[in-house]
Amino acid sequence: MKMKFWNVCGVTVILSAFLSINSFAQTTVTIADAQKAYVAGNWKEAAAAYEAACPKEPDSVRAECYLWNVLALSQIGAAKEFSKAGKRLDSLINKTNPQKAVYADLMMTKAQFQLYMGRNEKAAEALIHAIETSQPHQAVVLKKVCTVVQSKVKNATLDETCKRLDEPPPQVEPAQQPSAPAEKAVQSVPEPAANTAQEAKKANEAPVQATAAAAKPAAPAPAVQPAKTENSKDNQEYWILQLGAFSVKSNAELLVNNLKKQGIKGSIEERQGETKTLFLVQTGKFETKEKATDYGAQKLAPLNVEFRAILKKSSK
Repeated sequence: MKMKFWNVCGVTVILSAFLSINSFAQTTVTIADAQKAYVAGNWKEAAAAYEAACPKEPDSVRAECYLWNVLALSQIGAAKEFSKAGKRLDSLINKTNPQKAVYADLMMTKAQFQLYMGRNEKAAEALIHAIETSQPHQAVVLKKVCTVVQSKVKNATLDETCKRLDEPPPQVEPAQQPSAPAEKAVQSVPEPAANTAQEAKKANEAPVQATAAAAKPAAPAPAVQPAKTENSKDNQEYWILQLGAFSVKSNAELLVNNLKKQGIKGSIEERQGETKTLFLVQTGKFETKEKATDYGAQKLAPLNVEFRAILKKSSK
């Protein structure tokens, strides 16, 4: 089954949607019909079918199902339906755990909705949240969305955040690898009145959750070397490891406390957003990316804690 994406305001905008086509086809006739109607461009029929079927879906895929519903509603071409799609998207964002892979998809969709409505700074903010909570396999799609948003707004934080997508994911042992990749469709957030489609490619999904499972006590972590002061007084650079993003501060604190028991010092950075505040768990201050990733491989990977090296700048 081929999926489609649309050209919005002369620029191709792509959103990765996380529910595999096969999972739709294997559930009920209503879901299969909804997918068939969506591919055929019968937006009203598809939206109605998803609305009827999504409540019956398991919790694990319900958000993805409603994301398809949002996409269908946004294609109908009526202001009322587009507004409904936006409100449903906000509701999904508020209800979805940032640790779930689909959260980044929802925030990418939000960024594109904001862009369509001319709220370019809000679009940048939403995209930053998407990247902060994304997983390595989402980088290709995120780069495309970055290109679109960056063409509309100048935002230094967004530029730096988008650059992270070019960094290769940290290497982990085979035991840490996801077990069974699931096929995903690559989709768009279209202009409401757009009805012309092109073929889209498929991407692979392998969601991985950051956990602090400690089966046995680990040796205390060695002290992290502080970053050396550069000659420039305004741009002192260093690296940190980001270990997770949470919408509930107590969950972030739980991870920090679990890490502390293993001799690893963690901190929480609060990131305000339009629809949700994120609490980012981070550790370390490293001179180089290599030192950061080596530390993660030695101390965090054995605890099954996901990590990502991020370049930071501090002003003096």
